[in-house]
Amino acid sequence: MALYSPFIAANKFGLGIQPGELTEIESDPRGWLLAQLPLADRLPPRYQGLEPSARLIQMAYDDYRARQMIQQDGRVSPNEVQQFREIRERNAAFYRDQANQRLAVAIESDTPFTERLVRFWSNHFSISLGVNKPTTLYAGLAYENEAIRANMNGRFEDMLISVATHPVMLTYLDNITSIGPNSTAAQQRNGLGLNENYARETLELHTLGVDGGYTQDDVVALARILTGWTVNVPTRNGNLPNPQATPGSFVFYPVLHEPGTQQLLGKSYFNTGVQQGISALRDLARHPSTAYFIAGKLARHFVADQPPASAVEKLAQVFAQTQGDLPSLHKALVELDEAWDPVMKKLKTAEDFVVSTTRALPGVPLTDEVLQIINEALSSFNQTPFTAPSPAGWPEQAEHWGGPDALLKRIEFINMVGGAVGPDFDARDIAPLILPEDSDLQTAVRRSESRTQALTLLLASPQFQWRA
Repeated sequence: MALYSPFIAANKFGLGIQPGELTEIESDPRGWLLAQLPLADRLPPRYQGLEPSARLIQMAYDDYRARQMIQQDGRVSPNEVQQFREIRERNAAFYRDQANQRLAVAIESDTPFTERLVRFWSNHFSISLGVNKPTTLYAGLAYENEAIRANMNGRFEDMLISVATHPVMLTYLDNITSIGPNSTAAQQRNGLGLNENYARETLELHTLGVDGGYTQDDVVALARILTGWTVNVPTRNGNLPNPQATPGSFVFYPVLHEPGTQQLLGKSYFNTGVQQGISALRDLARHPSTAYFIAGKLARHFVADQPPASAVEKLAQVFAQTQGDLPSLHKALVELDEAWDPVMKKLKTAEDFVVSTTRALPGVPLTDEVLQIINEALSSFNQTPFTAPSPAGWPEQAEHWGGPDALLKRIEFINMVGGAVGPDFDARDIAPLILPEDSDLQTAVRRSESRTQALTLLLASPQFQWRA
């Protein structure tokens, strides 16, 4: 039986230890984690009042069209130059606010296990708010809350379908440009046709996994099934696909949809409109390969970069037996003996390191200015929110986060923190509150010759750099 360490509970399952947290949970580390699960879909106070994604997408679309009109104008007036500048500033301000609020939620969270889980699933269904997808620029945080957080207490298939019908994902992976080769629209638009991007990533990254048993024919079939899944923004003729639906929302547009029956993984899916895609996604979510693929990713995140087969097997069995019930799967994580192994096997990502550092420092005022400084540090690590380098999301393995350049940047961040906390802060006071009891590091920090040396020892130590 595993030894349930409060340090592992807060540091590996959570987002880093806050002073006083170890005392709070030491009597029942597992119970502390399990008590958070019913709150997994709770919207953090900072997000209350956030505009829905449809509204944000419509706003971004309007700004995008305004920029296009200015750029197409051969002679730009001073008023247009000012308008263009204001749009660019609004673009930057929206992204900055999303990044700052998301960072603050992690630092402040009183349910850090479920907040980590939200981030795990958000990374699994990764998006990137790039300038080449301008209608999504304002809606990254809304996507995470609507498609991921809102489904944390449901089944995996519910989350998968919520992601698949979310305008940000459909835009990011180009499904809005996908037209059935034999659809009504294809007969009217020469040169446009099927886009396989989203179908391929659904099979490879979201469900079965690259070795999950699908073929190129399955990619094409799923791409055809998902034609017509689009966003309610004006088409080429300036009209909304569905004038009765909310602008900026998901809509099924029949004129884009490929007619006929499709064969996916040996099963026939009849042309039932949007329900054809819903049925296909539910079957993909329940496929045995999906159970093992998801289990492997969870074990890699919570156990080790190379997780033991026993952990993957246990999680896969729970996934299969409960039809992908996420609370059951998250509970199974806490019950894995392998996850409580005290040998350090998970190096913190840049975001983990920055968040856990800030959580460890008492009394840091999370003003917009402070949050912006911290996010600029994350930018130097190349891990700002909603900018993952590919649809695969941010990598898990230590090799991606522990190279010489990355470690140098961590030292630079530590030095910045040392200069920001002020002369009255003494790391020797918090070391016993955030490190394992009786560790050699506590002794070394306590014997430091200066406060600066104590802070550097604390934050640069393996005990702090690794989640556990």
